[in-house]
This record gives sequence, C-alpha cells and structure tokens, in this order.
Amino acid sequence: MFEAANIREWRGHDVVDAQGHKIGGLEAVYVDTCTGLPSFGTVKVGMPVRHRLVLVPLDRATVGPGTSGSATTGSK
Repeated sequence: MFEAANIREWRGHDVVDAQGHKIGGLEAVYVDTCTGLPSFGTVKVGMPVRHRLVLVPLDRATVGPGTSGSATTGSK
C-alpha cells in the first residue's frame, strides 16, 4: 500500500493489473476518512478521444519500480 501523503505525485501514472497488463492512467484517489488510507482510485481507460473513468479498489495496491511508477491493483 502506498502512503496517502504522496498520492498527488501518482496522478497520471499507469495502473496495471496483477498480471502486469496496463489498465489505464490514475486520475484520482479516494481516501477513507476513518483510516486515512487510500481506498479506491479512478482510472482513465479507453482511447484519448473516447475514454471513461473506472473505479478500482486499492486495498491490495502496491507501487512498482520503474520509470513509469505504475501502481498495481490486486483485482481487475
């Protein structure tokens, strides 16, 4: 799990599933107000002229190494 304090730095980075396939780009993160931990994120999927936002759980998300700084979600 990544820290909520650093979450602004991750906006726009790639989000990949557990198999390493790109889901899309991170748009926003929703933090649980009781725990202060990231709970859900919105990921922009689709083509640049036609895209949508998908809500993904971040309970098992990790931040991976690499130049893109991708976040991996535990579920699709």
